[in-house]
Amino acid sequence: MTNVVKRKGTIEPFKPNKIKGSLQKATIDAGFSLEEKQDILDQVYAKINEKLDEKIDKEGHIKSETIKVCLLTELDECEPYIAKSWRNFNTKYKSR
Repeated sequence: MTNVVKRKGTIEPFKPNKIKGSLQKATIDAGFSLEEKQDILDQVYAKINEKLDEKIDKEGHIKSETIKVCLLTELDECEPYIAKSWRNFNTKYKSR
């Protein structure tokens, strides 16, 4: 089982649905409907999962920052408006 090492050092089980949820929220916040962007979201999600599989260490851990970088790299390449929306959300709610 994969675990995520959070910014503050806590460890929790990896929950792929959190990535899906954040992609969906960013899409809506960027002014798109999920239906019109679903194919792209599915592609981004698949690419992120591939990249994350390569980043898991021997103990089965991955840093939350690594997940964030993979997510934003993929979004920047194919949907910059959604990437911007994700960054805005992250800055507003998570960077406290």
